[in-house]
Amino acid sequence: MITVTLEKKVALTHDVFELHYKLPDTISMQAGQFFTFILPWIWGRAYSALEIRDDIVVLIIKRWWESDGGRGWSIALCDAQVWDEFKLVGPAGHFVLQNTTVNKLFLGTGTGLVPLYNMILEGLKNTSQKYQLVFWVRNMQDMFYLDEFAKLKEKYPDTFYYHLMVSRSEASGMIKKGYVTDFLSDKVVDEYDEYYICWAPA
Repeated sequence: MITVTLEKKVALTHDVFELHYKLPDTISMQAGQFFTFILPWIWGRAYSALEIRDDIVVLIIKRWWESDGGRGWSIALCDAQVWDEFKLVGPAGHFVLQNTTVNKLFLGTGTGLVPLYNMILEGLKNTSQKYQLVFWVRNMQDMFYLDEFAKLKEKYPDTFYYHLMVSRSEASGMIKKGYVTDFLSDKVVDEYDEYYICWAPA
């Protein structure tokens, strides 16, 4: 178990926050793994890591209001103030990027983007294969990380591709309206050998 300090908090949407925690030392992890926060009123709550930058681990967490079924841990983390301390364990988890040289398709919604983005960042460093991300949310105001996707595309124009979707509101620009099943034609599916999927059970 280690103690981390919240160093930076960025509101990505009205209820999704990018949280930067300072680690007591540098830690290595496999792309896609998670850390478990130990909070006083529960045993633990796991959250995937977006990336580790030297001695900073970055997470993206959705603040679930109690009226929407939230149980307190996301509220505690998202409402925390800079310099607040938390105890956590990890990294852990088997949902990790495979060391293969094949085209990979990543499907995620909301904060399900987090482990996928971590895998994409790691994988793009050493691949000539195609990495396609399909990211969708319910409404336009729930969309985030558009600038980061554009920067990745600029950096890896021949290997990184992304498709953005909203399911309930009108779309604009490069964001399309629909569901992931609208994107997954037989032709698209045939292009990929590995699939990484992270979204809410519903």
